Amino acid sequence: MESEEYQRLREEEERYWWHVGRRALLAEILREGVAPDPRRRGLDVGCGTGSNFALLSPYGQFFGTEISLEACVAGDARPPRPVVLARGEALPFASASLGIVTMFDVLEHVAAEDAFLGEVRRVLGPEGLLVISVPAYMFLWSDHDVSLHHQRRYVRRTLRASLERNGFRALRVSHAMASILLPVALVRGLGNLRPRRGPARSSYVATPEPFNSLLAGLLRLEAAWLAHADLPFGTSVLALAQKGTS
Repeated sequence: MESEEYQRLREEEERYWWHVGRRALLAEILREGVAPDPRRRGLDVGCGTGSNFALLSPYGQFFGTEISLEACVAGDARPPRPVVLARGEALPFASASLGIVTMFDVLEHVAAEDAFLGEVRRVLGPEGLLVISVPAYMFLWSDHDVSLHHQRRYVRRTLRASLERNGFRALRVSHAMASILLPVALVRGLGNLRPRRGPARSSYVATPEPFNSLLAGLLRLEAAWLAHADLPFGTSVLALAQKGTS
């Protein structure tokens, strides 16, 4: 992508209901489980256009990583934060040098899940924190996942198992985006019934106002719910985990 394309993508991430709603949900997980500490060293793996740096700023001095050179040099497309070219399986940070790592809708892209999580554990210091979001339910698998190069989707049980298998203690694991589960399931299910013509395509669609604001508002209500209890279902899974001592 050229820098102008990243700028357009960043503008879309500022207004599109899914991104707005996900930030609200993640903000609640952070607020409930992570003590603010602007001196803490943090890393946002797969930071994209940097639209989450403002959300993360109370919780640490964040670096970002991306796997494409174009993303790393996207200039005006993101706030001024250090972004390095790196894959999650080989992070250019010293062992036990970070206090918090975030990765939002990243792990589902990774074939070597255990190597990836093991590397995240390596760079975290004692009792370091991991905040993560992933897409939910293999029954929602569709061309959308194929087009985005997903490897898998999760439920609470499978994400918790992945974290614990790789030396993390799951402090909180909740579904999210419950309010959109039924329409997403209908759209993906109907799409899977149609024969594919051409390459797989994402199911993101333009959402005009006021529908865009309505969907974002529903997800903000879910975020308020997360202040009191977990959600038992939804198209995403969110987790807060801590590096174990073993």
